[in-house]
Amino acid sequence: MIRSEFKNVLVVVAHPDDAELGAGGSIARWVEDGAVVRTVVCTNGDKGTKDGLSPLALAQIREKEQLAASKALGVRETLFLRHRDGELEDERAFRHQIAFLIRHFKPDTVVTHDPWRPHYQHPDHQAVGHAAFKGVIYARDDNFLPELGCAGIRAHHTNTLLYTNALAPDFFVDIEAVFRKKIRAIGCHKSQIRTLRVTERRVRQRSEETGRAAGLRLAEGFTIARMR
Repeated sequence: MIRSEFKNVLVVVAHPDDAELGAGGSIARWVEDGAVVRTVVCTNGDKGTKDGLSPLALAQIREKEQLAASKALGVRETLFLRHRDGELEDERAFRHQIAFLIRHFKPDTVVTHDPWRPHYQHPDHQAVGHAAFKGVIYARDDNFLPELGCAGIRAHHTNTLLYTNALAPDFFVDIEAVFRKKIRAIGCHKSQIRTLRVTERRVRQRSEETGRAAGLRLAEGFTIARMR
């Protein structure tokens, strides 16, 4: 039986493929358990190539790949904000976009990047993580966005935040039964994944390492924040 906090999940990520790599198994598991999951992709991914494709051509390819990956996991809806890859900033207008979507879809849980992860990570991940956290705060109080309240889009309190790629996870999802779905979804991103077999080996190894911390064979780990 699905836990109540995972009946309606909004996954907010920077690039096409981030949802599948960071939380694909969990998404598949939640969907199989009866949840509604939606994915918000904040950039168009137009920088992710060394093949000489134009930014426009690459962005179009990556959207199609993302839609295929979302379908493989059973995602209800995928939204593209189409900001330029590599150019995201944690700014007011961007936070308001996310807050609007949270108020509209009313998720129990928001999944996003950990913006406080030390050392290397993509700057878009940091921007999205910070903006998503603030978007959750903005969404829960009518005084933050009074113009939305005037339009009948009232405040919504999201109960839980999950941050992907945690260095010291404190929340785990057993993905053993859905691991193949995660790999199939990752494999949809053909413009980014050159050799799926190599990627699968790397993803399996990480899932095994994460699982050991939770007494599971294969798991995805998150940092969890309860929003009081």
